[in-house]
Amino acid sequence: MEVKLGGTFVTCAMGPLHHAGTCIQGRRVPEGLRELAPGGLLGGFQRGVDQAAKLAGVRREDVERLLPMSDVREAIERLGESQTEAVVAWDVYAGRIGGLLEGVAEVTNHGQAPDVSLCLERLANKVRRDPPFAEPLQMLADDVAHWQAMIGRCRKLLDESGGGALAKAYRRRQLRKIGTIAASALVIVAALSVIVRVQTARARVDAALARPEVCAVRAIAQDDLGRATGEQQRRAAARAEECAAVEAREAREREERQRAEEKAREEQRQRAERDDRCAALAVRFKAGAFSDEDGKLAGVQGDLLRRIAGRRLTAADVGPSGPALPCDGARGGDELRAAFVEALIASAWAWVPSADPGPRLGELLAARRAELPPRARTMLSVRTAHETKRAIVSGDPAALERASRLCALTTALEIASGPACGALARLNVKPSP
Repeated sequence: MEVKLGGTFVTCAMGPLHHAGTCIQGRRVPEGLRELAPGGLLGGFQRGVDQAAKLAGVRREDVERLLPMSDVREAIERLGESQTEAVVAWDVYAGRIGGLLEGVAEVTNHGQAPDVSLCLERLANKVRRDPPFAEPLQMLADDVAHWQAMIGRCRKLLDESGGGALAKAYRRRQLRKIGTIAASALVIVAALSVIVRVQTARARVDAALARPEVCAVRAIAQDDLGRATGEQQRRAAARAEECAAVEAREAREREERQRAEEKAREEQRQRAERDDRCAALAVRFKAGAFSDEDGKLAGVQGDLLRRIAGRRLTAADVGPSGPALPCDGARGGDELRAAFVEALIASAWAWVPSADPGPRLGELLAARRAELPPRARTMLSVRTAHETKRAIVSGDPAALERASRLCALTTALEIASGPACGALARLNVKPSP
């Protein structure tokens, strides 16, 4: 089997890239960017693998074992992130540029398939003076070039293995088929040879009933069961009922597993969708192009995003629970978290005098505690000592918990609060989560 599989593979794998390049050259840049979504690129890659497997006469798994699939998955994940950011950047900025985009996608290919990475790089160069616009396009161009190189690497491996490993896999597959056919033929011959002998049939029934697997009774041939004794038939009927009960239980368990797997897939899909939306929100937030609806997407209430952008937080934004961070735990959340911390520092006088701090406030500010104004640090120290003493004297549970949260905050920010916090700690009062 001397075949060159690489060409077949590349035709399928490069199809989405060529289509995206054609769209960009045809001044349909948004459509071209969407064509670079990881689902479409990976679909083309998998079609290439399937066609190569079909041409070689082997299974898809035999072809995939020859390819660096872990590197392929890593490359497609990286490309998915940059493609999302490029689409959002285009949606945010392209309309502002107007006439400067005239002719930006007119890349001459001299009769060859368009090189989409080159098209993207030229797009990035056209808007180089606008970094928030140019950088996502350049990053996508680099990741697309890496994906093209990965396809070329896989083509080389397939061409080199066309007559080697795949040919061996094909021969093994044919031998297994021949072995299966031969085994089936032997079983049929054996079954036909024992039909005429009643004692041999009863021996097989006894052997089946003696097996520990309850569903082994299903293996008894009807001809053998017809020649069995009455006692054998009663035992076989009882085992058949037990087998039906076992199969029903296993079917229920399979359904439960399937439901659990479907639920896990749905949760994963929702997490991935939230990641994509939050990454897009981070880009819009940085550009100042977010809307009131983005607050719901980010998982925060009211106009917190606008207060963060304006660096005008209120005392309610820092506690007593939370603080609530936009897109917490999602892709893009780190940038929004950093903006929240900037707003905390800029709004110190809005919350230091009176806020009931949430348990995460100290964690957020710990790395940048030195940037708090000295007077704010002093006020927080005096306030913590005063409120802690009052809480200990009053014994009020709510006051004690509030004082405990203040003590935890001053400890995280390395602000001295006097002996009152130590006394409170000895009372074993813990801040509520």
